[in-house]
Amino acid sequence: MKNILKSNKGISLIEIIVTLPLAALIFVGVSLSLIHFINTYQETKLYTQLQEDLFTAVETMRQGYAIDEFTKNQALIGLCAANYVEINLANDEITISPALAEDNTNISNYWSKFSCDGEGQLWVLSSHGLSKTFKRPIKIFPSTPTNLIGNQPQFRILNKNSIWEVQKRDGKGNPVLMRITLEAQVRFRAKQIRQTQEDDLRQNTKTIKYETSVFIGNSQT
Repeated sequence: MKNILKSNKGISLIEIIVTLPLAALIFVGVSLSLIHFINTYQETKLYTQLQEDLFTAVETMRQGYAIDEFTKNQALIGLCAANYVEINLANDEITISPALAEDNTNISNYWSKFSCDGEGQLWVLSSHGLSKTFKRPIKIFPSTPTNLIGNQPQFRILNKNSIWEVQKRDGKGNPVLMRITLEAQVRFRAKQIRQTQEDDLRQNTKTIKYETSVFIGNSQT
């Protein structure tokens, strides 16, 4: 029994002290890896939202915006159902007028306006008759409330004055083919004091660009 007891060795205080720095190093390494994983996951999630929101914005301009109390049982007013399209002088707003088949309908009471504001947020305002006009513009990009990082919105459209372009006109000068270009950015964090503008864009943001062409649905081609 005495021999057995003597052979059982414990951990000395010196051994514990020696292993502490190694344990601390391992802990720091695991913590840094976890922080990096969380940051990468959050950035990937935000970038995925940017892609999805841009696709939704393009499709909304193509097909029109639906809201039950206004558009129920009515055709949506988008480029695919447009009869006429007008771009304002600043090139940051487009007005879409549909071709209505109903008799005695005042076409001037039916329209949709898509516009991009100074913060790079995209909005839609629509009228489906005298008593069915949106009370206020509805934001279609981004899908989340505007969140400022530093002095910039986290999600923003960069080319607010070149979103819409007429690619083809008919004999009367009316647009029949439109190009939609959306270049947008998501910001993960604010610019650091010592960062250059190039480093800021490379490390703290991601940008994506969508382009598509749309035939004006009811135009005379």
